[in-house]
Amino acid sequence: MTLLQDLKFAVRLMIKDRWFTIVAATALALGIGVNNTVFTFVNAVLIRGLPVKDPDRFLSVGSRNMARGQDRGTSYLDFVDFRTSTKTFSALTAASGTTFNVSDEGRAPERFVGPYISANVFQVMGQPLLLGRDFRPEDEQPGAPAVVILGHAIWKNRYAADPAILGRTIRMNEVPSVVIGVIPEGVKFPFNADLWQPLSQMPNLANQKRDVRNFQVFGRLADGATIAQARAEMTTIAARLAQDHPATNKDIGATVMTFNQRVNGGPIRLVFLSLMGAVAFVLLIACANVANLLLARSTQRAREISVRVSLGASRWRIVRQLLVESVLLSLLSGALGFGLSILGIRWFDRAVEGVGKPYWIQFTMDGRVFLFFAAVCLGTGVIFGLAPALHVSKTDVNEVLKEGGRSGSSGRRARRWTSALIVAELALTLVLLAGAGFMIRSFLVMYQQDLGIETDHVLTMALVLPDRKYPTNEQRVAFFQRLDERLAGVGTARATALSSNIPLGGGSARQLKVDGRPVDPGEQPQTVTLLKTSARYFETLGLQLLRGRTYADAEGLPGQETAVVNQRFVSMHFPNEDPLGRRILLTPEVLPPNTPTPAWTTIVGVVPNVRQRNFQEPDPDPIVYIPYRTQSDSFMTLIIRSQGDPAAMTPTIRELVRTIDPDLPLFGIRTLNENLQQQRWVFRVFGTMFAIFAFIALVLSAVGIYAVTAYSVSQRTQEIGVRMALGAQPPQVWWLIIRRSLVQLAIGLVIGMAGAYGVGRLLQAILVRTPPSDPTTLSSIAFLFMAVSLAESFWPARKATRLDPLKALRYE
Repeated sequence: MTLLQDLKFAVRLMIKDRWFTIVAATALALGIGVNNTVFTFVNAVLIRGLPVKDPDRFLSVGSRNMARGQDRGTSYLDFVDFRTSTKTFSALTAASGTTFNVSDEGRAPERFVGPYISANVFQVMGQPLLLGRDFRPEDEQPGAPAVVILGHAIWKNRYAADPAILGRTIRMNEVPSVVIGVIPEGVKFPFNADLWQPLSQMPNLANQKRDVRNFQVFGRLADGATIAQARAEMTTIAARLAQDHPATNKDIGATVMTFNQRVNGGPIRLVFLSLMGAVAFVLLIACANVANLLLARSTQRAREISVRVSLGASRWRIVRQLLVESVLLSLLSGALGFGLSILGIRWFDRAVEGVGKPYWIQFTMDGRVFLFFAAVCLGTGVIFGLAPALHVSKTDVNEVLKEGGRSGSSGRRARRWTSALIVAELALTLVLLAGAGFMIRSFLVMYQQDLGIETDHVLTMALVLPDRKYPTNEQRVAFFQRLDERLAGVGTARATALSSNIPLGGGSARQLKVDGRPVDPGEQPQTVTLLKTSARYFETLGLQLLRGRTYADAEGLPGQETAVVNQRFVSMHFPNEDPLGRRILLTPEVLPPNTPTPAWTTIVGVVPNVRQRNFQEPDPDPIVYIPYRTQSDSFMTLIIRSQGDPAAMTPTIRELVRTIDPDLPLFGIRTLNENLQQQRWVFRVFGTMFAIFAFIALVLSAVGIYAVTAYSVSQRTQEIGVRMALGAQPPQVWWLIIRRSLVQLAIGLVIGMAGAYGVGRLLQAILVRTPPSDPTTLSSIAFLFMAVSLAESFWPARKATRLDPLKALRYE
């Protein structure tokens, strides 16, 4: 028989055993579909990379504090030294992300994201412009006229895609800038940028310090150079800089990696690879299920195979026929799975919309995905079909005749294969349940944790003061003071406040010194979280004072430095002392340019704990609140507690800000609950995915256990009839059937619980206060697992106890 004849025979067999085909194809379609879905995500996030020419040769250069193991950006002065010294890079470029308040006559001000960049960035990327010209070297020189390149979205939405925008002057953070070009649609390098200005327009560029590492550096490898050579060269340059500038570069090394590795490393990489492992388990469970179904069906085909063998068919000939049937079944399943994967990709794309994913990550299928899909379909057919094919190909004609023609596969070999596959299914399912349990547990911990504040009816929005219009601390303080006073007069608001960060929205890390406590030279400085707020911040969020008082509106100026701390700060630094009246000093690790030296601050009050940064830790972070007048940043968040719908406050607040500065836009307008929901999206989305995969695996395993147990009962019908005729009672028959399932369950539990602990260790970096040996999670999944497994074994065993001995003895 030819391969075409094998194919025709396989099609006829699939049509004849349509119920087997439907069940097997459904199980495999689920496994193939989820694998293709998740690989599409992995390909978009971890493999495809930046859409530039030769993305593997477009590298990111950063710095690392070798003593602390911290990865950092690069300082501007280090970048200049790298650029002048490198031989392995054909060009290096730098970018510093910021935001721009864009305003021009006849249009409302808007806030956009964009970097200050080197003039050669688009040449290094190999990216042509849609309109106009690129930056030139002279645009990067100090004192050069201000120019700007617009992104396609701004050009289309704000300027109606008008080609006459070229040469027009718009205000960028109050700086008149000439539009010289427009970038094609879909290009937002490197920080989801909306527009770009050259480094010459960056405020205080000439005063940049070598230890202020706030630049991202990128470069293209020179012809013939390798990543290893570039890494070695940058390490050598960094060592020379550490020797030449020990005060700022001691223990500072260089890191070189691809752009994609830099952006999508760490927890994101771990999550997607874990998902890939999870769906691989789902597919293996599906394959084990179908392999067991094929082993069961081989009972009916034993006579057919024995006839072929007796007529001279070789073992390879039998295996080929069975593998053709398996591969054809997997291709049918692949067609169904492809449709499921399209639905999964669309759901995920909507779920992560608006969470800030990089612009180049598009969840679409390309040649790499289709190649993976084809390999999975073909490989699946081989995986689930190989074991049954090898087993059936060993059919012994004498064995078939000796067993009455019923089944050559009902012997020990078939039972060993079936038992091994069931144990593998059980162990894999338990591991998947553990992964889903850990993620769901983390989400519940985040969702149920007591934030210490009242989150309902609270609206938040942000603004950024342009450095050129508000260059000094006094000017920023004066603006925020006017804004604070105007906000207090809004009659429809119950309370209003200003803050540098919202709850659970981070904060500035500061090194702490306590007056009267000497610090050993080798001792690591203790770190606290700093928030700059207005006096009504605690009232607006419903924080009740535990001790002392809050700071007054007039405090925060030189000579009146006061602070309020949270209870966690007190328990860490004043466990047996009264903190009120004690003085503390808060200093940044690196003091930014033109920043006054911090002054000693007096603690005047204590408030309950509110989490800002350490939401993954068991305890909240120690927080120090100071008046924004002490040191005001350009960025500030407005917090408004409304009497009714918070969204209805937006027009009022917009108009209020416009009366103070008509060129200042508000952005990030969301309720506090919406902000908290966005911060939890990782656990909500990925926890849901793990739960879906675990549910599929549990259903497949349950079906597999039921099918194998029911098949075992049917194969042992005569044996059961003999035992019952000789006086065996129903409990004895029930134990006869259930005993084998219990042994398989016990082995699967032992292997699976070890795997569950391993997956907990693997996910530890992204879990929230959930250890890998969490007894609640592990005991819950073990109980669920055992309940489902025993239930699926119970019904076939119960059926066996109700057999009529006479009918059983006559069973063929």
